[in-house]
Amino acid sequence: MPDLLGTIHLLGTTHLLGTTLILLAACSLAAVLAAALNVPTLLGYLAVGAALGPSLLAWIKPGAALDFLSELGVALLLFMVGLEFSLGHFWLTRKTVLLAGTLQMAMIGVPLTLLLFGLGLPLGSAGLLAAAAAMSSTALVSRQLADQGELTTRHGRSAIAVLVFQDLCSVPLLALLAIWARGEAPEIEAVLLEVLGVPALFAVSAIASRHLLHGLLGWVARQGHEESFVLVSLCVVVAAAASAHAVGLSAALGAFLAGMVLGESDFRHHMEDHLKPFRDVLSGLFFVTIGLQLDLQQVVAAPLAVLAWLLALMPVKMLLNYLALRTARLSTLDAWRAGIALGHGGEFALLLLGMVLQQHLIPAAVVQPMLVALVLSMAAAPLLIRHHDWMASALSRWSGLVAPPQAEEGAIAAQAGPLRDHVIICGAGELGLMVSKTLQRAGIAHLLLESDDQQVEAARAAGAPVCYGDASRPHTLMAAGSAQARLVVLTFARLQPALRIAQTVFERHPALPVLVACAQVAEARALRVLPNVRIYQQSFAAALGLAEQVMLLLGMPADVVDGRIGEMRHDLDNTNP
Repeated sequence: MPDLLGTIHLLGTTHLLGTTLILLAACSLAAVLAAALNVPTLLGYLAVGAALGPSLLAWIKPGAALDFLSELGVALLLFMVGLEFSLGHFWLTRKTVLLAGTLQMAMIGVPLTLLLFGLGLPLGSAGLLAAAAAMSSTALVSRQLADQGELTTRHGRSAIAVLVFQDLCSVPLLALLAIWARGEAPEIEAVLLEVLGVPALFAVSAIASRHLLHGLLGWVARQGHEESFVLVSLCVVVAAAASAHAVGLSAALGAFLAGMVLGESDFRHHMEDHLKPFRDVLSGLFFVTIGLQLDLQQVVAAPLAVLAWLLALMPVKMLLNYLALRTARLSTLDAWRAGIALGHGGEFALLLLGMVLQQHLIPAAVVQPMLVALVLSMAAAPLLIRHHDWMASALSRWSGLVAPPQAEEGAIAAQAGPLRDHVIICGAGELGLMVSKTLQRAGIAHLLLESDDQQVEAARAAGAPVCYGDASRPHTLMAAGSAQARLVVLTFARLQPALRIAQTVFERHPALPVLVACAQVAEARALRVLPNVRIYQQSFAAALGLAEQVMLLLGMPADVVDGRIGEMRHDLDNTNP
């Protein structure tokens, strides 16, 4: 056994192929165990990094190749978040981004700066560490919220808005750090020129290339060659990341901006489907590299310092996040949800502290405990984000705060007030609009709920009775008249929000049925555990419709075709209870 371990250690530290083999095997095992234990996969990746890194087995050492792959994974992850957070939506929510982001950074950075300054650190060092502590992990939050189907919820969008602002704040911080490292006094004119000029130039060039990117990817998509589309999509991501890096910005921020530019295109979902496997694998490597930086000896050497930073990065930061988001007029529950999601350290803080250590700007004894606490907080973050719902509810009750109604809930209640025995349709996408048009022709009263601003505008333009609101919120469903409704229809295939809506309806109105359109068998199985849920499997419907057309074109009588289709529906219902 010692010889085998020695061989593995030698293979992992001397050969890139061996390192790749060890990483893939360990990540595969971690993913399987995480699925079996029903814990976030991110925890498995962080544990792999900590176990294989220098502080334990030392089978893998951080290096340029691993750093490059992890940076590419973050770029892909942020590109796909940008696809959800399109330029149109960014413009509509610009006030939220600026207000919530500024408040969050100020309400965490200023008190922590004063505290560290009072403890004896120079003002510059205290401010730098406080700014790093205020930032959260864009990669971690976006990945976990995406896995939970919460990117488009109110708290999900608010968290992403704050993270976008934090990423923008990384530009001046890096500029100040570079000036500080050169031993110069930071002059405000030079900093402003470096900070504002570069991103402004990059943003203008990205917006100007919008039509070029849309045209290029549209032309490739029309050729019908999937491999070409995947390669061109990857080229766009890497080109955006490389361009941002070349002009002094974060590569991930460049990829995010490219995703926003393409977020309004017709082939957005096509890109998401093709790039998701690359995103999952490469972003997993990023979280492994985070685990590699965990120095467990620091926990033993300075446990009180690590604990103090953990308190500042998690419970204290969550509370300050909540206060900032409430000041930005987010509801009590959503402010707690987003505050909990942002209550941890971020990858930019790791980058910043790494540069500080390399250039000896702040003593290592001060920086290392914070570095360990950052990694530990990121390890705990996936579990906290997964359970933010009950934590937010408990904190709201404990603090004696009652969630005020959302502004749009009044508008929903006003529109739903005259309705009785109506249908509530959750989601105003293509499927939801088709259902709405059919119900309109049949004279059936109904109301659509949609949380995406652009889809709300498109549905209103089509004449659909749509309201802006997050259907996964119990109060939104109540405002839509769930107590008087006959049926709730879910037309989107995001499992976690669908489960929340169905569970909420069952708890408040056990006799009210919920009809859910599912694209995959796994989703249908997960939803069937609730007694009020009825499943409509889109794949079955498409297959039966196609089989019906085949039989009719072959000349079979219509009544015979109807009988055969009826038999198939009966068989499918029995085999998929």
